Order: sequence, then structure tokens, then C-alpha cells
Amino acid sequence: MKVIRQTVKFDKKLLDKNAVKVIDTIHKAGFEVYLVGGCVRDLLLGLRPKDFDVATNAKPEQVHKLFKRSRLIGRRFRLVHVMFSARNFIEVATFRSGKVQTAKSGVIVRDNCYGNIEDDVIRRDFNINALYYDIKKHQVIDYVGGLIDISNKEIHMIGEPTLRFEQDPVRMIRAVRFQSKLSAKLSPEIHASILNQAHLLSHVSPARLYEECIKLFHNEYAFEVFESLEKYGLLQCLFKQTHKNSFIKKALLNTSARIKQNKPVTPAFLFAVFLWQAQNERFIVIKKKQKSFYLAMAKASEEVIITQIQQVSLPKWLTARIKDIWMMQSKLEKMHPKKVQELLDNPRFRMAYDFLLLRSKSINPELLETAKFWTKVQN
Repeated sequence: MKVIRQTVKFDKKLLDKNAVKVIDTIHKAGFEVYLVGGCVRDLLLGLRPKDFDVATNAKPEQVHKLFKRSRLIGRRFRLVHVMFSARNFIEVATFRSGKVQTAKSGVIVRDNCYGNIEDDVIRRDFNINALYYDIKKHQVIDYVGGLIDISNKEIHMIGEPTLRFEQDPVRMIRAVRFQSKLSAKLSPEIHASILNQAHLLSHVSPARLYEECIKLFHNEYAFEVFESLEKYGLLQCLFKQTHKNSFIKKALLNTSARIKQNKPVTPAFLFAVFLWQAQNERFIVIKKKQKSFYLAMAKASEEVIITQIQQVSLPKWLTARIKDIWMMQSKLEKMHPKKVQELLDNPRFRMAYDFLLLRSKSINPELLETAKFWTKVQN
């Protein structure tokens, strides 16, 4: 295996201070330790990484002993989270040998055979994500041609795509996300394999897919990702009730714009948009038998969400907010004078208003005057 070591001194402002502390501690204990994966890729591109992952030859239990505030997690992949606050942690993984235990379907169920850095490289997914950075020597270490792929804006799989997607189908949606994020081209082998194996995504647990969906759509290229998922047949494995329309496009572009402006976004809003058409269609059917508008809306909402969580698990707090957004639409549309202040005081008003506003600018132009009314009363 030919190795390339490229000297690169990254701007300290782009490096996470906590990640550096973790590396220093593990290094002082006498272990080999590196930054690895997406953070190295993003640093090379001049981007500020969202996550900093660390790889070492120290066993998880050895890492755990080095940090008072740390915890061992995972069964399939044994990892250590070094905690700095409730939501701020650095993930540390031990080099793995690539020897894995798979189910009959080919999916990896256990991967805890430890190895060295050369072994660890081979088990990673794409060349661009298999780069290691030695902070002490200021060196990027490349065993698989990741530096060339980053330069050429290409995405190649480490190993044979058909087998690697069979082992972990989530790699398919990661490939699509990286394609959009990096404005890169998927290799012909990856392209063909995704088209042939998209259905395997249906075998992934709904709980795992929730976090992956957040990564897919909470970014600056959300609509591009959506279109690619649709093109490859992956969207129906995540949101079979969702079909592209101008409302979804508007919402995804709006989400990306908010992220660029460092404004907050919530998955509840986006999932409410994705499932709105299905909710409407179900409501029309139920309303024929159920006279009560409220009960029909509630039943339609519940049925659509139950169908959705069979594919992508949604936390209860999130489904409650989705229902609130939907239920408030008819109240906003009526513009009842006596209800105006009550609605303005509702903690879900802003999301429901934004939802109505996007509807008026896309699938429901007849609501433009209604949207203007709510915009005016807020001021």
C-alpha cells in the first residue's frame, strides 16, 4: 500500500480546541493518534468542519481511562465519547482490522477487531474520507488516493461498491450527500451500484435513518440532495409518501438560505412540509366519513406519521410539533379577529406562519392575502 505524506499546516482557528486537547492527552500517554475522516477533508477544502473525529491505536477501554468525563458507547462499533458539555463531545475510535461479522443479508453487525492504521484505512467508505492528519507533524497521510480525488472533485469507493453498500446501505445516501456538498462526481461504479441497490436502504433501522436525514437536509445544498435521492430511487426508501412539488422546493431552498445566514432551523418544519401533501390526501378521504373537521385532521395526521416512522423514526417531540403546524393552518386561514392575539401568543405560531407563507408562495397562491395579513399583524 503506497502512502503519501503531505505537509499541511491548517489555520488554528479552523481546528477544534477540544479535539486538539484529546489528541494531546492520548499522544502523551504513548499512543498513535490522528484526526480522521470528514474533518480532514473539509480542512483541506478550507471549510470549517462540523465534527472532529479522532482515530488511535489505543483500545476503547484505554482511552476511557485517560478521560474522567468520557463514556463507552456502541455495540456494533465500540467508541469513546470524550465529553466537554452535554452536547459537545469528541468521538474517539480505535483502528479496526476490517474483519467484520455480517448477517445473512451481508449487513455488518459487529466490527470490533482492532488493527493498525493500514487496516483501518481499508474499512472506511470513500477515498475522500480516509485521510488522517498528524497534528504534531502537520502531515496529511493518504493511503488510497484521497488527496487526488479531492483535487479532481471525484468520489471513489474503497473496495467494491456493490459489496460495501450491501454491508451498509447508508453509504448510498452518504455518497449522494457528499456529491452535492463537494460539487463532486460519483464514480461510474458507485452510480451504477446505487441505481441497482437503492432498495437495500429499506433494511436499515428507522432510528438510524433519522440522524442521517437531518444531515441530508439541514445544509446549504438541501434541494440538490433531494433531487439526487429522487433520481437514484432512494427517496422512496426514506419518504414514500413524499413527491416533489414547488412547496418542497421552496422549503428546502429556504432552509439552505437560513443556514447560510446562521439562522436556526428545525427538522419538524421540514418533515411537516414533506408530509403535508400526504396529510391533505388522507384528510380528504377521512372527512367523507368524519363530520368533525378537527377529528378528521387529527386522524389523518396520526395515520400519515405512523406510516412515516416505519421508514424514518421521528421523536415524539418532533411529531407533536408537526401536528401543531398542520392543525394551525386552518386557524390562520380563517383570520378570525377574536383569535388573532391567541394565535400570535401560541409558541408554535412562528413555524405555522412560515409554513403558511411558503404555501402562499408555491402551491397555494390564493393564500397570498392571508399571508400578508399575518405579516402585518405581527408588526
